[in-house]
Amino acid sequence: MKHVRKVLLVLLVDTAGAAIPASLMFLFRLSTGPQDLLIHFKFGLVYAHCIGTLCFLLVGRVAARISAFPRLYQIPALALTFVSLAVIGAFPAGLILVALHWVRPEEFWPQYLGSLRIAITINLVLGTMITAFEMLTHRLHAANLELRTRQLEEERSRKLATEARLSSLESRIHPHFLFNTLNSISALIREDPGLAERTVERLAALLRYSLDSSARRLVPLRHEMRVVQDYLEIEKTRFGDRLRYTVDVPDGIGELEVPPMTLQTLVENCIKHAVSSNRFGGEIRVTARLGAEHLLLEVSDDGPGFDKDALKHGHGLDTLQDRLAVLFDGAGGLELSQRDGRMTVSVVVPQKKVLV
Repeated sequence: MKHVRKVLLVLLVDTAGAAIPASLMFLFRLSTGPQDLLIHFKFGLVYAHCIGTLCFLLVGRVAARISAFPRLYQIPALALTFVSLAVIGAFPAGLILVALHWVRPEEFWPQYLGSLRIAITINLVLGTMITAFEMLTHRLHAANLELRTRQLEEERSRKLATEARLSSLESRIHPHFLFNTLNSISALIREDPGLAERTVERLAALLRYSLDSSARRLVPLRHEMRVVQDYLEIEKTRFGDRLRYTVDVPDGIGELEVPPMTLQTLVENCIKHAVSSNRFGGEIRVTARLGAEHLLLEVSDDGPGFDKDALKHGHGLDTLQDRLAVLFDGAGGLELSQRDGRMTVSVVVPQKKVLV
């Protein structure tokens, strides 16, 4: 297809070049009538095809060599190329005219020498115009290619930065979760070895989930709820009746996506601020519900409460807030509120199902 278009372009330019001498003859009233105009066009067509085709075959290669010259010499060298091709191409054109019996053999040299002035002028004008157009097209293509390359590099850099940031944030969560759970187990070993063994099994399941989910940005809500249940049971063995909790998650939303360790972080925060710091313990409620376009996760407790200024940089809820910002680019977030004597931390994420 590309070669066909190039051939059509050659024919179009050659025909335009043939029409120029005939048009000039008509404008300057050097032609006596339509018959004379047609003769000039036929002659011009032969010259145009011989010279024009030669230019299309050779100018690209010559221009590639000329581009290595200093810029000061490039334009004169290109002009000399067009002049030379006009002189060379006019020779076979004259022979074709003799072969067609449009010119007598003895008129070959006068015809050839007389045609050079017009052939050189037209070849210089058309050649310069086409070369300038090709150069602009090439520069535009190169600029578009460079722009696309830069955009791809910027996108790749942003992606790598996001991946690195996510990995950094997640690496802060996993050790924090592990150390708190190990503290719970250490408190159980002396008091109830059997319960400690079951707790170790729960911990193993949690660690397996933690490691498996570290390679994923989002996990099904049902997996997250299983983690929360295991974590709460581990902590209940430590706090006993001091820890009271309820979980309210409607059926049918277990396949919606949430960031891994989200609810566990919220529950862990409640354990720290509402249960462990109070000798009477506290109550934790874990709920999930659907909004118009979002999934709302809430964890509340009856502790003293806090505001965002109390969040420690790089830990717990602050880290979770950063993760949500990176993962959902503003479509998800963390909200803190106090109502009805309870501290509530809410996580809002886009309502999307996990694709299996």
